[in-house]
Amino acid sequence: MSLEMTEKAALRSAGRGAGTTTTWIALAAILAGALVMRLALLPLLRNKPTHDLRIFISWAQLLAQYGTHGLYQHVDTIDHYLVNYPPLYALILGGVVAVYHALAHGTENLVLLGMLLKIPAIIADIAMCLFVFAIVRRWLDPRAALGAAAFAAFAPSTWPISVLWGQVDSICSAFMILSLALVFWRRYTLAWIALALAVLVKPLPVVVVPLLFAAQLRDVGWSPRLLTGPVCALLVAYVTALPFAPALAPLGVFRWLAGEYSAGASLSDSTAVNAYNIWTLAWPATSDSRVAFGLTLHAWGWLGFAAILIATAWKLYGGLAQDRLRVAQEQLMTRAWFIVLVALFVLLTRMHERYILFALALAPLIWFCGKWERRSAVTLIVTFTICVTLVLGFYEHGWLRELPAVTHLLSIVNLCALAAVTASFFGWFRPARPVAAYSRNSG
Repeated sequence: MSLEMTEKAALRSAGRGAGTTTTWIALAAILAGALVMRLALLPLLRNKPTHDLRIFISWAQLLAQYGTHGLYQHVDTIDHYLVNYPPLYALILGGVVAVYHALAHGTENLVLLGMLLKIPAIIADIAMCLFVFAIVRRWLDPRAALGAAAFAAFAPSTWPISVLWGQVDSICSAFMILSLALVFWRRYTLAWIALALAVLVKPLPVVVVPLLFAAQLRDVGWSPRLLTGPVCALLVAYVTALPFAPALAPLGVFRWLAGEYSAGASLSDSTAVNAYNIWTLAWPATSDSRVAFGLTLHAWGWLGFAAILIATAWKLYGGLAQDRLRVAQEQLMTRAWFIVLVALFVLLTRMHERYILFALALAPLIWFCGKWERRSAVTLIVTFTICVTLVLGFYEHGWLRELPAVTHLLSIVNLCALAAVTASFFGWFRPARPVAAYSRNSG
């Protein structure tokens, strides 16, 4: 009881002034600054769109020509592959195409289309700033929450991908952070739906499902309510896929959806696609179907990742029972999600350089979870920035050949960052000062 009273007193002190006009003006300024910066950078590569953006433009043209049911039946004009993204992005693509036709007035303007295709990810960037602000405001004073929002707005952890690259990982990440926030608010059904929406943009956040389940199980116990969220998530997936699937029957829709995920995963069998991880420590990328010690490299990656995922979920389940402070519980969940998403990037094969963004989207939150978490987040942002600079600035245009020494060095650094944050989570380092101990005046 004394712990709960201490936490309540600390949070009352930290929350003093949380609703002041000054706070909201400052937040609005941060969001406006984030939007202005992104819109200013938007035209930079308008005449030299990235390979991915050219593919999205091709998909938009296919959607305009063949409609929703024909989109997944035709190949793009860049790589000559069938459309391989889940259907929620296809719905977003449809909205962009509608806006484009309204603005283009019947003329073809691929520069305009390319810039419009970046807008949904930019909106997702801004949404993440809001989600981060709301979460940190639960933990600390408004000044800290504004700092977290500014971190999300301006740190090079998301905007290089959404604004310059033109990829959609920010959309996926925004739904993922919303899911985590809803877990904190104990709105588990909505959390499952938000996570389903993330997976319907890109499948990678599905790896946090065991963590969401562990948190809900610890909170509500074994109950039929545990099934409500997953069932609603499946219903959302069905409705989202319906405009594109060749059948109306649920079994047929889910079979089609599973086939799309499988096709997307099989496009590459490389151990790494410009991703600096365990597979590029000392050797160049190769086929993950190669066998080592009786298993393929792909299987070894999954074994290592599964070990961390299971251990993290188990530690989270036990830790939520041991610590009764709400803020400490929420930070524990944040750390668990961060570790699993970093491990996804570092240990699995077929990772692209951009996939660390799912972990980096949590960096403004993980900043407040301890010194090792903070150091790991900053380290990963630095290596990510270097990687994106090399890929977008040189490799993409053929101006520079890949630098093996840089690849190996940054791979080692990323692996060390994963090791540090994992060791901290499992208590191998001295525990960090709890956030509830901070107050408005303690810095």
